[in-house]
Amino acid sequence: MSKVLLGDVAEERRETCRGNKDGYPTVGLEHLTPEEITLTSWDEGSDNTFTKMFRKGDVLFGRRRAYLKKAAVAPFDGICSGDITVIEAKPNYLLPELLPFIIQNDALFSFAVEKSAGSLSPRVKWEHLKSYEFELPNMDKQRELAELLWAMDDTKKSYQQLIAATDELVKSQFIDSVSCKAFPIHSTSTRRCA
Repeated sequence: MSKVLLGDVAEERRETCRGNKDGYPTVGLEHLTPEEITLTSWDEGSDNTFTKMFRKGDVLFGRRRAYLKKAAVAPFDGICSGDITVIEAKPNYLLPELLPFIIQNDALFSFAVEKSAGSLSPRVKWEHLKSYEFELPNMDKQRELAELLWAMDDTKKSYQQLIAATDELVKSQFIDSVSCKAFPIHSTSTRRCA
């Protein structure tokens, strides 16, 4: 492993949409979920002043109020808020699939908070983020690490879905139980409360 600066292996995408914005999903800070690595919400066809482009696989980093830990990988091409820094991997040095995990970590967010400026709405610039130092393994190890981390993320999401489904089941059973106690005989239903 060797120590690298973020700016050695990734760069800020500075592409802007100058033409028609129709067909591009838009992402604002409100769409980035704290500590979630994947983007799960966005707007379609809404009027906005956004012009900053991002591409599928780029990481969208919420540069305003970095302590909120908002960063997610883009699943498509789109347009985002100026309060989002668009970061892309330099594929000769960093596996693009590993970049989201390098960005979405406590050490980088602590670094970003330290480098943020402004009192009411502190922001961090790419000029500061690119000096974040971390250890990076060779490409083979990066591949192994990315596969493991994405598998862990999939497992976490499956677990969250299971918890949500269990929660809904418990709620529905509670409602049934309360309904049976309040209304023991249902005249409009063949179901009887036990």
